[in-house]
Amino acid sequence: MDTMTTVKKWQDDYVAMIKRVEEPMVRYVGKVAEPVSRYLPERPRFMAKMPTIREVMNDQLTFRRRVVDEQAAFVRKMMKAMDPVLAKVDAMPTQSATGTKPQHEELRMPQRKATRKVA
Repeated sequence: MDTMTTVKKWQDDYVAMIKRVEEPMVRYVGKVAEPVSRYLPERPRFMAKMPTIREVMNDQLTFRRRVVDEQAAFVRKMMKAMDPVLAKVDAMPTQSATGTKPQHEELRMPQRKATRKVA
C-alpha cells in the first residue's frame, strides 16, 4: 500500500468515526429537545430585531464555505507559482551512471580543517 492510499484510508476512517459519533448525538438531542422546549418562554419582543439562531448559524456556515474556498484558491495559485520548484521536488530521482556527486552535495558548506594556534 503506497503512502497516498494509506493517507486516504486514514481520512476515510476518520470521517467514518465522526459519522458514528454524530448519529447517536443527534438522536439523543432530538429526544431531549421536545421536553426541554416545553419549559422555554417565547422569544421576547426586545429580541425581535436580532437575528435568529438559525440565521446566525446559516450565515456562519456560508462564511466558512467562503473562507475555505478562498484558501483553496490561494493554495492552487501558490502551487502554480511554485511549479518550477515542485517539478524538481516531485520528480523521481535518477541513478547517475557517471558516479558524480548528487546535486544536494554541492549545496553543502565546505568543511574547514581545524587550525591550532601556536603560543
